[in-house]
Amino acid sequence: MRKLHTANSAQAAVELAIFGSLILLVFSVLLMYGQRLDNQQQVKMEAFRRAAQKAYQRNGSVNYMYKKEDRSLNLFGGFGQGQPSTVGSSASVLWQKGMAGPQSDPDSIMFDIPIVGLIWSVFNASGGDRLEEGNYSYYAVNDQEIELKKYPKQIIDINGKEVTVWSPVGIYNEEQVRDEEFSSNVLKQESPGKGIINTSTSELKDTLNTTLHVRFDNAETDATESHSSVLPEYIYEGEMYEDEDMGKKTVKAVDNQISLGAYARDDINRIDYSKDKVGTKIYRERSWETANE
Repeated sequence: MRKLHTANSAQAAVELAIFGSLILLVFSVLLMYGQRLDNQQQVKMEAFRRAAQKAYQRNGSVNYMYKKEDRSLNLFGGFGQGQPSTVGSSASVLWQKGMAGPQSDPDSIMFDIPIVGLIWSVFNASGGDRLEEGNYSYYAVNDQEIELKKYPKQIIDINGKEVTVWSPVGIYNEEQVRDEEFSSNVLKQESPGKGIINTSTSELKDTLNTTLHVRFDNAETDATESHSSVLPEYIYEGEMYEDEDMGKKTVKAVDNQISLGAYARDDINRIDYSKDKVGTKIYRERSWETANE
């Protein structure tokens, strides 16, 4: 009887070790999926909020691409390491009151007078910034935002008239280089009568550099032919093209490279990224005591 009881106990222990590990694994996968789903919903809402705000400020059409860099749960990673997670979303919002373009010039309150703004619009219909900047495009990663440059192109409007409009460039390639340094250490200190004190420490430094490559679609569109398709005529960064009204123009690359550094946010107990935290080292430490028997 004693041998049978011992065999049953051993079998129960093996089953608990196997099925318990599987249950923990399934729970961890569900937790990671839920965390990523929550991040996706937050990023979608944030992209729309930013697009709506920019469209209201610019009084025009805004396309906003927003990406969120953080670190999510990693069951197989080291203590405090996590794993990089990138979630992105885009939103397009049209907010136009009256004629396209800002309702007033921030440098002069005279443009708040309707007749002054109308005269300015008439005289700047071919080369000013107020009417031709009715279409905007932004790219943002965490707290770093870039407004994409605009170039003139010829289109045919709904009345069949050929006009010059300003259109933003598009991003066709993103180059990301991640420099991650992680180290961890576990220290065990045994003291007589007090058990074993275990101390686990880790240090993480993560820097993400993103380079954007852009191109400009110079194809002429005809608004009077709603069912016709127009193939794009891309002009890549560094290439030159000639506009009928503006002369020769060169498509320029995005001026600044996006660099983000990881840092610990104690208010939400998460790792976030910011342009002001490049080179920051995240230090984690935890201790626990086990009985010395």
